[in-house]
Amino acid sequence: MTTVKKDDNENIQFRVKKGNWFVVKKMDIDENTEDIDIARMLISINETVDRKIMEYLPFDMKKLEEIADEIYKKKGKIKNEDIVEVIKKLKSPKITRRLRKITDSKEGVEILGIILNRIVLERLGIKTRIDTKLIDRYIEKARNLEIKG
Repeated sequence: MTTVKKDDNENIQFRVKKGNWFVVKKMDIDENTEDIDIARMLISINETVDRKIMEYLPFDMKKLEEIADEIYKKKGKIKNEDIVEVIKKLKSPKITRRLRKITDSKEGVEILGIILNRIVLERLGIKTRIDTKLIDRYIEKARNLEIKG
């Protein structure tokens, strides 16, 4: 006989086991759990997923990095003109042709383009995602203000 325990508790559970990679992130949610803490957990999961996605995509990421280097390589202070020039390059037919050398698939080119955009924009200091360090600082400051106020 099998007994199934009904669990009405709200929670977040993220678990992956693939080869040597194993990660578990869990959080119980109750009436005292703040939305910002849920957001922090989801951001943490997103960071984990983002780091691993590149390993499982069937593309030559080294070639994509080479394209990113041609578009923009970190070099000191970033000027507005640099940003404009880089965005023009990102959307140029030349870059699309280069991406097509990595994959024949239209969808593959689109995926690579999205990844390339993120790589290059982050090199320009334009963040494209919230990281846990930033959200932790936000939470800490917000809670300190609550204590003082």
